[in-house]
This record gives sequence, structure tokens and C-alpha cells, in this order.
Amino acid sequence: MNKYQKRTVYISIIALAFFLVLSLLTQQWGFFLWSLLPVFIVLMTTFSTNIDRRNKR
Repeated sequence: MNKYQKRTVYISIIALAFFLVLSLLTQQWGFFLWSLLPVFIVLMTTFSTNIDRRNKR
């Protein structure tokens, strides 16, 4: 895993933790649930580009 992928994973974990805390404080779970899909898409995009590069070699 290169440094950009590590950075993306760390930022995603921080974003999910932020929305989890926000949801716990406000008791509105929509914040956390709506943050799952964008974070998942970002992580899949990050790791799929690595797989594509590996297959081209």
C-alpha cells in the first residue's frame, strides 16, 4: 500500500468516526448512514486503481 492509499484510509476512518460521534450526539443516524456510501466509493476507487496498474504490468 503506497502513501496515498494509507492517507485515504486514515481520512476515511476519521470521516466515519466524525459522523459516528455526530450521530451518537444527535441521535440521528442518517448522518452516519449517509456517510458510509461515499467513504466506500472513495476506498473502492483508491484500491481499484492499484489493481488496474498491477494488471497492466
